[in-house]
This record gives sequence, structure tokens and C-alpha cells, in this order.
Amino acid sequence: MKFFLSVCCLVITFISCNQNDKSYNQNHSKMVYGAPQATVTKNHDNGSQTGPLAYAPNVPKLQDGDTIEVKIDVVHKLFTVKNGVSFTGWLFGDSLPGPVLRVRVGQTVKFSMTDRSNDSSMMSMGIGGHMLQPMPHSIDFHAAMVNPEDKYRSVSPGETIHFMWTANYPGVFMYHCGTPMVLLHMISGMYGMVIVDPKEGFPGAVDKEIAIVQNEYYLKQQGNSYIPDTSLAMKKQPNFMAFNGKVGQYIIRPIHMKTGERVRLYFLNVGPNNISSFHIIGTILDKVWFDGNPANQFTGMQAVLVGPAQGAIMEFILPEKGKYTFVDHSFANAEMGAAGVFAAD
Repeated sequence: MKFFLSVCCLVITFISCNQNDKSYNQNHSKMVYGAPQATVTKNHDNGSQTGPLAYAPNVPKLQDGDTIEVKIDVVHKLFTVKNGVSFTGWLFGDSLPGPVLRVRVGQTVKFSMTDRSNDSSMMSMGIGGHMLQPMPHSIDFHAAMVNPEDKYRSVSPGETIHFMWTANYPGVFMYHCGTPMVLLHMISGMYGMVIVDPKEGFPGAVDKEIAIVQNEYYLKQQGNSYIPDTSLAMKKQPNFMAFNGKVGQYIIRPIHMKTGERVRLYFLNVGPNNISSFHIIGTILDKVWFDGNPANQFTGMQAVLVGPAQGAIMEFILPEKGKYTFVDHSFANAEMGAAGVFAAD
């Protein structure tokens, strides 16, 4: 009898592995690797930001079609971190973090980006005697599978880069500037989120969707404003932490939802250095997909550990009316600003 059961277990395991291998091979046979060579144009492209984009905590809707056009430009502008703390941000789009991009597995992104750091309106601005100097920039999509030397090359001020990439895996991914010194560009605000839905959509229905990006600031005062400090970043000593760019904004203005509704949170830790331990006081994260991929599911979690350049999708319910503080449970980070409030109405 024991021998028979052992044989049955082996057969079941073999069949299961064989089916998994077939599924793996079928999925990979549909993937798109690489893309046509990128092009760089010298003319200043004055087109506006386009594509399935939204600024967090808002989540954009998917666009139909096999190919979607996306344009996100780079600007240099004053950004306020909190009252009394502003610095010259190098930004994708018009804010920090950059806009959330949402696509579906199998969709091809026809992307373009203009480096607008030499715009006359920017050049005329001065912050504490520090001019907003034009600078080369680039963009690196973690959701793409392409040649980085080609697609992620730096472009000079006034130039526009055009390239394509296809989404192969579902999840929550990061994009950021990859121009050296990468650390400087990242602590200056050059990052954002990409959500890739499975081809058939994420499993299960939800009532509300929210996007949160956690980041660190390494700033030193210069006159009446601040500037990024790479020496602090090299020592991994941030002086501020934030959700969606601004310190403590969701303590002052909580994110509202209805009691008992199912919420899907798209979370990304852009770092660049610290691990986040995301926790909501008063509830359980009853479904968690690490890196936002439904294949990586955990249930009933009190906190989710997310390293730099990693994401997660978390689902939860606020059980009764009240205010539920969410924090990075590495409490030094929370004390520096990684805290907010969900208000259940």
C-alpha cells in the first residue's frame, strides 16, 4: 500500500511539473524580446504628455490596442518636499514621483522622451543662487526586455529619444534615469511606477485602486533652499522619507475609502537605498503579490518587506469606520516621513 501511494505521488508530481513546464513554455513562446533600434532626434519635440498615465495616488485606466503611444518628458523645476524644504528637482513629467504608467502583458509601448532641461523658462529660474543647469538624461524601464545600451542611452538637452518595448510579465515595476551618476539623478527625483496587468486582468474584483511610491531624500541646505547631497546618499543617511514625494501629506490629507470595500494597493519602493516594511495599523494585508505578479502570492500578512527597486500589490479591507495609519514599520523611516492615513468613511 505504501509503495502504491509513493508511486501515485511520484506520478502526480511528474504530471504537475510537466504541466507547469508546458505552461511556462507556452507563456514564453508568446514573449517579445528586443525591439527596433532607438532613434534620437535633434528637434525639440513640443508634444504634450500622452498615454495611460496618472499621478499617484491615482491609478490610470488601461488603453485598448496592441500598441500604445507614451510620452514622458524631463524637466528641471522647483519641488516642495514639505513646508520650508524645497529643492531643484529633476523630474519625469511634472511631479515627483513621475506619472504612473499602466499597460497590459503583450502590449507594445511606443515611447518618446524629450530632455527639456534647457527650456528657457527653466534657465531663467534661480534657486538660492543655484541655476537650473541643463543636463543629459535617460530612462530605464524595469518592465522592458531590451538592449539598455541602445534604448536607455542618455540624450542631451533639447533632444528626443524614441524607442519601443513590449510588456512580458505582469507586476509593479520601476522606471528611473540611468545617466551617471545614477545615484545623483535618483535622489534628484527621477523615478516612477509602471503597472503591468496580466493579459486577462488581475484576478478578483476590487472596489478601489491606489498607487503609492516610497522614496528617500538626501538634502543639504544651500541658502534659502536645499540641494541633493550624494555624500549623505553614499552613507545611506536620508534626512526625509516620503510616500508619493511629499513628507507626511497623507497625515494632513488622508486617503479616503469606504468601510468594508476591497482596496488594491500598488506599492513601489524606489529607494534608492533603504528597505521598506509596509504596514497598515488596524488591518491585515489579506492578499499580497510580490513584485505585483499574481504567481507570487502570500496571504494574511502583517507587513510586506520591499527592497529598493521592488514592488508589491496588496489587497485589504478597513473593517470599520475610523482612521488607519500606514507606515514603513522600520520606524526610523516612519519618523522621517514614511507615514500616512487611510480614512474609512
